Amino acid sequence: MTQLRYCERVHTHFPVVFSGEAYVGEGTVLNVSVPGCAVHSRKRVQPGSYLEMRMLVPDTTPPLRVGLAKVRWCEGRRFGVEFIQMPGEDQVRLGRLVKNVVPCALPLDPAYGKRRTPEDSHTS
Repeated sequence: MTQLRYCERVHTHFPVVFSGEAYVGEGTVLNVSVPGCAVHSRKRVQPGSYLEMRMLVPDTTPPLRVGLAKVRWCEGRRFGVEFIQMPGEDQVRLGRLVKNVVPCALPLDPAYGKRRTPEDSHTS
């Protein structure tokens, strides 16, 4: 089954610390987008559980804070979360991180195999 995403995920490899109701874990963020991320960790989590997260992104500023994230799926030692609550300044930082790597929500142009931009529609 293919899942369609409305926003591309950026492949990453940076540390994350997360906590649930009765545990703390650490891992590696494998990919990230504005609405969520995938994590690899030795600590097992359950789908439907809620986490608080601190991601050590490579922009040399304090960790990116996610006040509330919901675990949407788990496969072995990997899991995916949806960001629910995040401070405004951290949302901006995350948006810049993703935008600098991959533009979101732009369809592929079949003629060129690249992402279309709004400007492209004026030239067709």
